[in-house]
Amino acid sequence: MKWLIVIFAMITLSGCRTNIPEPEAISPSASIGEAEAQTTEKTWTVRHLLRGNNVFVELIVPGVSFSNNGTNSQQKGQVSVYVNGQHYQTYHTAAFIVKGLHSGSHQIEIKLTDEANRPLGYEKSFAVSIP
Repeated sequence: MKWLIVIFAMITLSGCRTNIPEPEAISPSASIGEAEAQTTEKTWTVRHLLRGNNVFVELIVPGVSFSNNGTNSQQKGQVSVYVNGQHYQTYHTAAFIVKGLHSGSHQIEIKLTDEANRPLGYEKSFAVSIP
């Protein structure tokens, strides 16, 4: 009789599986945008990914370094981010997250400056809509 209970328990437990959720990064609800901005002889790429109420932004700017590890031939830069015309934050990296946007449409502006806040001539804006 004990063997019957053990076998029954093994069969029952073998059918139980842990429900593993899908990774958030591949959710079909994410919105991805990429734009190549061209200013006077300056081409750069701005990529953004809308995830919930956060916007992940990546910049590819030839000749500009956002870290202290850049070469002498690269210009040192920083990123000023504006949301709906209001200064949001200044970043010293080429990738960053604009967090906690409220529902509705938002205009995000990206402006690159040097360490003394002088414009480098790179500006880009894009719109996002938070459901």
